[in-house]
Parts: sequence; structure tokens; C-alpha cells
Amino acid sequence: MIEKVQESHLYMWLKEKDSKFLSKLDETIEYANTILPQINNVFASYTVHGVRHSINVMEYMYALVVDINKLSELEVALLIYSALLHDIGMIANVDEIKEIKADHAILGERKYSKVLEKYGDEMTALQECVRPVHGKRARDYIETKMDERLFLIPESTNISFKSELAQICMSHNEDFEWIKKNLHNDEKKGHFDLNAQYISVLLRISDYLDIDEQRAPLYLYKYLNPKEFSDLEWKQHFVIENYDKIRRNPKTNELEIFFQGTSQDPSVHRKLLKYFDAINGELKNAVDLCESFVDEKYLLPLKTNVVNQIQSKGFSFSDLRLSLDYNAVTNLLMGEHIYGDRKYGLRELIQNSIDACKTMEESATKMEKFRYQNYQPYISVILDKDRKKVMVMDNGSGMSIDILKKYFLNVGVSYYASDDYRLQDREYSPIGHYGIGFLACFMLSDKVEVNTVYYNEQKMNRISFERNSEYICLTYEDTVRQQGTEIILDYDQCLSVFNNNIERLVSFIENNFLDCGIPIKISTMEKGVSMPLECNIKRIETIIAENICLSEYLSGIEAFIDCSYKQINFAKYLSDINGYESYCYNEEEYSVDEENISIKNFVKDGKITFLKIPIITEDEESEFLKAYDVLEDYQEALDKIGNYEAINIWGDEDEFEDYDFIIEESSESIIGGYTLGGFRNQFHHGSLTPVKPEIIKKGVVTGESNAVLPYNEENTFKGRFSWENTDTCYVKNVLLSGLRIKIPYLVDGVILKGAVINIFNREFIPNVSRNNISASQQEKLSYAIGKAIHLWIRDHAELSTEQKALLDVFIETKYKETNYCLR
Repeated sequence: MIEKVQESHLYMWLKEKDSKFLSKLDETIEYANTILPQINNVFASYTVHGVRHSINVMEYMYALVVDINKLSELEVALLIYSALLHDIGMIANVDEIKEIKADHAILGERKYSKVLEKYGDEMTALQECVRPVHGKRARDYIETKMDERLFLIPESTNISFKSELAQICMSHNEDFEWIKKNLHNDEKKGHFDLNAQYISVLLRISDYLDIDEQRAPLYLYKYLNPKEFSDLEWKQHFVIENYDKIRRNPKTNELEIFFQGTSQDPSVHRKLLKYFDAINGELKNAVDLCESFVDEKYLLPLKTNVVNQIQSKGFSFSDLRLSLDYNAVTNLLMGEHIYGDRKYGLRELIQNSIDACKTMEESATKMEKFRYQNYQPYISVILDKDRKKVMVMDNGSGMSIDILKKYFLNVGVSYYASDDYRLQDREYSPIGHYGIGFLACFMLSDKVEVNTVYYNEQKMNRISFERNSEYICLTYEDTVRQQGTEIILDYDQCLSVFNNNIERLVSFIENNFLDCGIPIKISTMEKGVSMPLECNIKRIETIIAENICLSEYLSGIEAFIDCSYKQINFAKYLSDINGYESYCYNEEEYSVDEENISIKNFVKDGKITFLKIPIITEDEESEFLKAYDVLEDYQEALDKIGNYEAINIWGDEDEFEDYDFIIEESSESIIGGYTLGGFRNQFHHGSLTPVKPEIIKKGVVTGESNAVLPYNEENTFKGRFSWENTDTCYVKNVLLSGLRIKIPYLVDGVILKGAVINIFNREFIPNVSRNNISASQQEKLSYAIGKAIHLWIRDHAELSTEQKALLDVFIETKYKETNYCLR
């Protein structure tokens, strides 16, 4: 086993050449031996990342090179440099660790306190701050902390390969596309050739291959006892038993990567198979790139699938795996299947633009770059009839190639729900959550083009795709463009969704969005003339003319309510409940006698129970009986009479029967010995008209006064008709058309006329079709709105001391709980 860098094949090759790179390399090796052990300051529970790892990487690099003698001395030296320094970004000294933990150093936009909140362990949080950006940190470390002298071309005083080395080291932690965009393949440094892309490819593959018991010593694993994902990370190393993983296939003469060993844990085995898939993807990209190089010395004659010779013990795995049909899945996730209407595709696109602009707005306040100091967000919808295009544009944060590939084009994976966003130092909580937003494009157009510039970059990424194909065309544009995103749709297809009526499109936007401070501009382009269209997106406080604002009682929720509250029923007598004359049943005389008895005397377990009996006089009898004969429903016939009279009857609840039937015979009992005949005689009820008593159970709250406070349960915002809802709810300024508020308890006399509610609370996540929230969250929201209404009435209505005290009892009794919707 090779123990020193100086014993590696790459170093020995340079030594045989008597290369003048060796003196600087020796200094760098000594430096690495001193500095790399500091990786353990943060990554003690990870696999070994010291010089031992660097030597292994060098040996794999050497095995992958077709003919080492055709490479330049600089290229071979860079293989050694990059193997030594690519993980140097994992080092964090004691002072830097303090800065990270104090949130003074934000790594790759990740904020330590946010990461700690997720993982709950300080060391894991620190690792998860450093690990995703250790490539960039390696680049910065080399460029800013290492002596330029170590990277000078021999016999040169000013030609340095430091920048190229820094970029190569950074590349091993970036997306593969990054290599092609940021590294060259045909440079000259002095009189040496340099293909930095080739060096990067060898580094990435070799870094992948250093996975075995040699890199994760068993004694260290037992001593550290790593938990959770680290446990799997370590265990998978012990599955692989071969140190040499590159061999030449004697039949094909191709190099191939193979793994041998024994696996005893299905969960570890699954993780290993996923690891092999990642290597396969890397190999294909690497081979394709190397084939594009002009010089054959940079070819990579490598099989693009690893040879898996891992034997399972105690379980078996087949070659079967879950697969999804692109067309079936995309059709399932589009149109009426989820959203109910194709028009909602436009809502999704504008909603994405709002998120992007809000995110950019927050970034602009934190960045020192002058071009963002006066950032003014906008969203523009252009209906270009001349070019047959509809464009939805914004100047939001845009999308990097990494975001495009990992999230925008990855169905079901949301950038805003990922750690890449959630662990940043962000206040804004985006609307988007499910990662199917781009499929909304296909609800409006079969062909879509996306042009986007990420705010940290200046060059544009352009992708185009079609509804019935999973293949994406990706290009880059070198011209400098403003940050933001432009979605381009087919004009005729998009307008057909709105019945070819532009006014309907505008009305749809007006009805589905509240004013969030970002102007949404709509314009048409026809015969070369641009015409702006009026789009009146309302501010929430202007929708209800006369309103009470509940926002001071709610957490992350704006609520404006239209209700009447000046006729609250502080009831003392039964007749106060519904205005009808009230009687008590006299058991001795089998009669009912009018009595004005305090309602408190009849409260039992927080409720009062009584009978309500309608009175149909002889003048009304004919009309009622005709209606009853046709409708065959007692209540519907009553409704035809209109303003009929009624009485309330108190009595022992045990005397009340279950009145699912109608009393027709004069001798039949209404309550106890009190019969229909007695009722007809006493109240001049029609001689042929039956009665159907209604048992009323009413919740009431009592206090120290003689009055009680009746209340109603399950109250909704209704208009003149039962099917007319008068409450409108939004989440982050976007309409939730299916969300309805149902106030659990409402004091008698308060009438709900309308409501406009806008939810910003982070706890609320709409369902996938974005028209509602979960039943549990509906319940919590309704409870909070109900409590806030009564708190507002207590604080603002003109109530006597006695009335306010009784209302307080009601709030303390029916709304004693709190939840995340309330302050």
C-alpha cells in the first residue's frame, strides 16, 4: 500500500522526468500534510478526508489516463495538486466556527441557526453549512490563503496556474454542466498544454471511487458511533471490499469500474445502489465530454456502467425498480385532473413570478451590488398577436442552471421546499410548494420556452420543451441580460383557454390575486402597436366597504369582516331568544301558562331546551293545507305562509318526545297531558291543521347577571341564498377558491355578512390544486377568526360593564384555546 504522495505513480512519473514542478509540489505536499487533518474540526464523524484520501484519488486518476506519457508535466502536476487540495474547503478553524454559529458567516446562503433548527445537533448543523459549499471554499482558500509562489510555472516569474487549480478544485462539488461553462480544454501555460476540463473529470470520478474499508477504518467507526445518515454513510463503505476498482476488460479492451463485497443490510444496500446510479451518470457525462476533445490523448475508454459484484447476504434484490410513464404522469398532473380548470395555469405562472420577485426583493436589500439598490419588481403579461406569443415576464430572482435541473424540470421537487432555500437567511415564505409548477405551462400551451437569468449571474439559460416529450432543449446565451424569467406560450392555445376573450383573461387575474405591492401589467401587441390594458388588482382593505379589521388579534393573517353586532342578544327571558311568546307546561292542569320566568332558571349543562310550535290561524289554514298537500313537507308549507306566529313552551326535557312525526289528532299529546285539541282551543290554531313541534336546543353562557348570552354553532358567511358564500380567502395574495370559514361559536345577534382573509402564516400550505387547505387547518383558522370577532366586539362595541363581563365569560368558555393563527 502506498503511504506517501511521493510513492504515487503520478509523482514517480514526474520524478522520472526530473520535472521542475517537484520542488513546489514537495512544499504543497508538506503543507497538505499539516493542514488537511484540520478537516476533523468539523467532519470528525465523516469518512476520512486527509492525505490518505488524496493518495487514493491520485492512484485512480493514474489508472484512468490512457497514456500518461502524452500528458504535459503541468497536467500531471495538476492531477496531484487537485487531489491534495480539492477538500481543503472542508476546513474551518475555531474562529470561523464561532462566526458560523453566531450567524455572522453565511455559507452559500445557508444560515446556521436555520440549519440547527432542522437537525437539532450542533455538529451536524455545522457540517451541513460547510459541506454543500466546500468546493467554492476550496477555490477561495487556494486563491486567497495560499502562496502564489507554489503555483508558478517553472522558470517563470508571472505565469501561474493557481486560478485554474482553484476552479478545478471547485468543480468537483458542482453540477457537471459547470465544468463546460467555466473550465477550458485547450489552454497554454508557458509551453505546457492544459486541458482543465479533463483534469476535473478525472478528479470527480476518482473522488467517487474512494469508498471502501480503507477510507473508513472499522475501529474509527466503532469509536465514533455515527448516527442517522452518517451511520449509513459509514456502513456502505464496509460493503465494498476491493481497493482497486478499475480494471481492463480483456474482451473489449475497455476500462471498467467494478465493486466487490458483501451486503447484509437492505437499507445500506439501497443506498449503495443509488450511489452506483450516481457514478453511472457521472461516467456517461465524462465519457461524452472527453469524446468531444480534439486530441485523442484525452479520451476516456471507460464503460459507462459500473460492474456490481456486491453479494447480498440474508436478502435478495431483483433488477426491478419503480418507473413512471412521462405522458401518463404529466397528463395526471395537469388541467382538470388537479386544478379543475386550465385557466389556473396562468395563475400558477403569475404566482411563480410573485415568489421570484419577493425573493429578489429580499436579496436586493442584503446585497451591496449597486445594480440592485433601486430594485423595483414587476410582472408583465404580453399578448403578442403579431408573433403569436403570450409572454409572462418578471424581473425576479431568475433560475440558475442548477435550480433548473434540480427543481424546475424535476416534477415533484420544489426549490422553495428544499434545503437549498429553506436553510437560507430568508424571511419570505413562498407560495409554491409542490414542484409541479412548470407543468402548468402545458395547461396553456403545448410548446413552451423559458428564458431565465439568475440574479447572481448575467448570462441567460434558455430551455424549450413540448407537452408530449420528456426531452428538453437547453442553450446558453452569452449576452448580458437583466435577472428574471420569461415564459413564452402559444398565443392561440393560451387565448382559447379564455374563450378567445382578452377581457376574461384580465378578469381572471383580477379575481385571483390581491395587490401584493408588485404591479401586474397586461398589454397587447397588434400591428406593431403596444396597448396597455387596465388591470385592477384590489388591496384587501378596499374590498369590503364597511369592515372591522381583525389583524391585530391574528398571527400572520389579515382579516376584514363585514358583520352587524349592535343587536347582540343579552337575553333575560325565553321570549328574548326568538321573539315569540313563551309558556310553561302546568303538569297538574295539563295546560300551558304564560310566564315571564328568568331564562337562567332553565339552563342545564350550558344549554336551554324548549318547544317551538307554529300557529296557523283559520284565515291561513286553507293556504297552508293546499301547500302542504302539494309539497308534502310541513316546513316548506310553512314557508309559503310567510310571517306566521309561534309560541315557545318550557317544560321538563323528559316530557319532550322525538318529534319526527306530525301531530294530527286532537287527542294526541304535544307535551305530557297537553294535547293538540287544547292547543287549538287556546291559540285558535286551525281545526284541520296538524302541528309539528320543533325541539330547540340552544347553547347559552351565564355569568353573575340575570342575563344569559345565547350563541349559535357552525356559522358561515352567507348571502341572501343558502348557496351564496360571501367570504373570500387568499394565501399570500392568491385566491383559495374552495376555502370557506365556519365560525364554531357565534353569539346570538351577530350577523356575518362577508369576509376577506389573506393568510401569510408559514404554517399554512395549500393543497396541490391550490384551492384549499387541510380540514385541520380550516378548523384552526375558523376558530381563530371566531375568537378574533368576539375580541374585537368586546374591545370596540358600546357595551355596558355587565354585558362586557358576560361576553368575556363567553370568550373564556367557548374560545379558551389558542393556536398558531392567534397572537
